[in-house]
Amino acid sequence: MQKRKKSISYDTYYEVFARLKPEHSLSHIGCLTAPNEEMATAQTRLMYSEKPWVELCVMPRSAIITIISGSGGGIGAV
Repeated sequence: MQKRKKSISYDTYYEVFARLKPEHSLSHIGCLTAPNEEMATAQTRLMYSEKPWVELCVMPRSAIITIISGSGGGIGAV
């Protein structure tokens, strides 16, 4: 009987934000998939270390609260 290898699920999306200088706004610089927050942090450090960021953040996409979507309307739309 052959043993099945455990596969790692990379189905959680994470969004990456950074600030290059203290006076700059925090900007979205990319996204990645990872199985957990620890791996997302490690991947972010590895993938986005080309610049001397003063702030680098990663968060699960599911934590983002959508205020306006691309489906029309806007703030105050009925």
